[in-house]
Amino acid sequence: MTEVARWLAALSTLAGLGLSLGLNPALYAATADVLAQNTRIVTRIGWMIAGLAVGASALYALLQGFDPTALVTAAEERATDAVRDARVDAAAGALFLVGAVAVTGWKLREPTRPPRAATAAPRTRTWSYFVLGLGCSVVGFTTLPILYLAGRVTDGVTGEPVLRIAAFAVFLVALAAPFAGLAGAWSLFPATASRIERIYARLTRADHRLLYGGILAAAGLVCLTVALLPVR
Repeated sequence: MTEVARWLAALSTLAGLGLSLGLNPALYAATADVLAQNTRIVTRIGWMIAGLAVGASALYALLQGFDPTALVTAAEERATDAVRDARVDAAAGALFLVGAVAVTGWKLREPTRPPRAATAAPRTRTWSYFVLGLGCSVVGFTTLPILYLAGRVTDGVTGEPVLRIAAFAVFLVALAAPFAGLAGAWSLFPATASRIERIYARLTRADHRLLYGGILAAAGLVCLTVALLPVR
């Protein structure tokens, strides 16, 4: 009974870690884009999941003989120093405001953008989704700690290599589950998918330059305000 409880605790922890690794805005933005286009959904999401699995597995294997604690601590210290430095906020605010001026000036010079030529298929290459998944599972501040913890959990629950791989497979399933679930559920509601596809196409043809300029200007003002705060 104790052994079963230990495995249940380990597998639930691995599932939670897998879900945590998948909480990347870039992944969900790409998934939403694929679903809205409603074209080759399974293929594209499948390639993205494959990239996630390959990257996570490679980093998991690498961390079996490496403790990233010192590296993560050093990165935390440098990030804290950057957050406390008013010059970083001031520079970011200035860059945002320059971008806002540039976008607004573009809008004033060309009030109406020329219509985009219709394309028979989305221009994004299928392999780019694999690269996206690979990058999101390897590059990031939380990827090292999460996969290091996953390695510690699998090592702690069993000494058998085959069983450790099976336990890590639970991590990979949890990592892929949200994206595979969204892709599968999308095919169950074809009318809704078609309606969202038309809305998405209309939005992509709209001119968002003033919106982008406003967002950049607001971000710049926020950064400059933070830079001027006496207490950081």
